[in-house]
Amino acid sequence: MKSVSYMDTMSMIGALCVCFLLLLPLSLKAQESEHKHEPNPEIELTPAQQLTAGIESQALALSKGKTLLMAPAEVVSNDLTTELVSVAVASQVKSRYVSLGEEVAPQQKLATLYSYEVAKAQIRYRLAEDEWQRVTLLQGEAVSDKEFLLGKAERQAAASQLREYGFSEKDIEKTRLKAPHLLGLYSVYAQIGGSILAEELTIGRRFFSGDVIAKVSNEEQVWVAARFPQNTDLTILKNASIRIKLEDKTFTAQLLQTGHSIDPITRTAIVQLVVDNPSHDLHAGMFVMSEFAVTSTKPQLLIPKDAVSQNSDGDWQVFIESKPNHFFAKEVGVNMDYGDKVAITGIRIGEKIVTQGVFFLNAQAKKSSFDVHNH
Repeated sequence: MKSVSYMDTMSMIGALCVCFLLLLPLSLKAQESEHKHEPNPEIELTPAQQLTAGIESQALALSKGKTLLMAPAEVVSNDLTTELVSVAVASQVKSRYVSLGEEVAPQQKLATLYSYEVAKAQIRYRLAEDEWQRVTLLQGEAVSDKEFLLGKAERQAAASQLREYGFSEKDIEKTRLKAPHLLGLYSVYAQIGGSILAEELTIGRRFFSGDVIAKVSNEEQVWVAARFPQNTDLTILKNASIRIKLEDKTFTAQLLQTGHSIDPITRTAIVQLVVDNPSHDLHAGMFVMSEFAVTSTKPQLLIPKDAVSQNSDGDWQVFIESKPNHFFAKEVGVNMDYGDKVAITGIRIGEKIVTQGVFFLNAQAKKSSFDVHNH
């Protein structure tokens, strides 16, 4: 009997191990390929099951996207027709002539204020005016050209200071004739006509330089700020027909600008609208509803948003009815969101897709996939 040495046995075992290791990747690759290329399992449902799950389907056709997007909105002041009346110097309210909500005309007097700095400026102007009258009268005789120019410059500087404090040309002219005990008193005016939206004109109230004492706005045209979720594609709003609704009243609006930043508090994108408001039905601070009738510029494959779901890989998919009572999932691309509808690619015109009952089919697909991989 032929003997087998220990070294021969070890050589045979080593050879077998090498063969196993060489074949193992091929086996794993074959299994991986088998699972990877395995088609989506087809789901078969009886008519009774479809009725219970509420499954409905329709054939795909090209159409223009028409949808109505709605967003909560707030009426805000039109910056182009709004004035913030402020004081340029520390002052105190002595008299008031308007109240909150009152309509005012351009150049209408709002209040009379007192300021020590204004009193000094008025005295400076009076002295400069007197000097100007003197050098004008004596120019060429007892007054040199330099004195004449200095007198003129000082008068202009004193008048300019009063203008900075809000004086009109008429008020500046009256300064020369003002009684001494009235120095320091001056009036503030509305530069535009409109409604008093805010005022701080309590008698005796003191203000610092730059404080706003009243807000006047012409509300014949107002702005409306509509708020959309931060992930909304706002480009679809550019050709939209827009309406604003307040209870039983409807207003036509125009797109002013779409938001390029997100509100850090509400995490919403703001779309600015402009609305004609001749009857003054809309007022700043009101909450309204905005409606955007959006139409796509070219025909697309549009399906209800509920017909699209995500598969286990996170890709978008729809369910195709391949033949009566048979369904399978197919990946698609989502191009544009129209609110209740989306435009998709990766599918042929005429294919029948499921529009209702997608949640039920998703559950059945996961169950079928589990059964296939665990038989």
